[in-house]
Amino acid sequence: MILVLQTTTFGVHGGIPAYNRMVCRALNDLSDPNLDSERRVLIATDRRSDAEYPSQSFSNLSFEVFGGNRSAFARSVIASVLRQRVDLLLIGHVNYSPLGMVLKVLRPSLRYGVMVHGVEVWTRLTLLKRWALQRADFVMAVSEFTKAKVVEFNGVEEGRIRIVPDTMGWTVDSDEDGTGNAERKIDTLLTRLGKPTATLLLSVCRLEASEKYKGIDTVINALPSVIARVPDVQYLVVGSGSDLERHNQLAADLGVADRVHFLGSVDEATLRQYYRAANVFILPSDGEGFGIVYLEAMHYAKPVIAADSRAVPEVVKHNDTGLLVEYGNRGQLAEAITSLCLDRSLRERMGEAGRRRLREKFSFESFKQKLHELILQELQIPLPLAQRTIARGVASADL
Repeated sequence: MILVLQTTTFGVHGGIPAYNRMVCRALNDLSDPNLDSERRVLIATDRRSDAEYPSQSFSNLSFEVFGGNRSAFARSVIASVLRQRVDLLLIGHVNYSPLGMVLKVLRPSLRYGVMVHGVEVWTRLTLLKRWALQRADFVMAVSEFTKAKVVEFNGVEEGRIRIVPDTMGWTVDSDEDGTGNAERKIDTLLTRLGKPTATLLLSVCRLEASEKYKGIDTVINALPSVIARVPDVQYLVVGSGSDLERHNQLAADLGVADRVHFLGSVDEATLRQYYRAANVFILPSDGEGFGIVYLEAMHYAKPVIAADSRAVPEVVKHNDTGLLVEYGNRGQLAEAITSLCLDRSLRERMGEAGRRRLREKFSFESFKQKLHELILQELQIPLPLAQRTIARGVASADL
């Protein structure tokens, strides 16, 4: 059996839940005559109502959710390993890595891997988590930057870390679902603003006080300079959180409250329409272990403005798919925004380059191939010849 442990998968938006969904989707598609067919996914914080409908799309997986009851979650994990033969344990967050270490003591034949994403492993972990990472059979990192930090701060052997980058969080089949209502929401918003043809900047992120590094305040600070040269600019921010009031107050203090629109959390159909309507996607963050939102913008051929920081340059290519600026540099940011807003041909060129990069480097097929290769190797199941050829090509690709 393959057992997967995840924090949250269907209950909230964000980079880690989106990655978890893609792991489930790839695992559901994994087919090999030598592979045990049973695959279970245990999700610590999702509720039954979160998972009931989306889990129906995964015919080869069984799901169990615990609604935040972490004790029940841990007991179920341990019971699963003691009662059944679990060949491979995939741990979706470093917080649960000690479970892997304990279970390997109870079942020495068990192999376990830990997925690491970003800020949660960019500093020295507690001794228990550090040991658990060091003793894992493999570690999955979403970027080279995160891999380097895991080696530097937590002593994991470099050769045991596999890079499995993020991919698009939406399926192609669902891309057009519900667009009618979403389009009406966009039209209503722009009409209410009195700017049906406004130049739109878009950010998508959580607005939590613990995540001030997202850089939304820097965008707001840059707006007065931008407005002087792009009079019709409007800034849309999708997301909610405990830091919303601070951002609202900043916009009011700078006299740009009529240009900044906090739209809260939205459903995926509406979010897709915001991406379509936007002229430029912007998130000058200093805390991205990868940044799925950049891929979402690239999917819709939108140029990206981001900070030249952390793992972002692995995703956004400066002067190709977007513009990278120094984190926190309001002047550089204002200049980047202005240059893209005023140059439609540049926006189109960068947007198409981003869409092409997404298709060539960060497709779901590439993600699935990497994960399938890793799983089969860990279970000592030979890859089919055709799959080995594809895998070598994927591994050698320049990201």
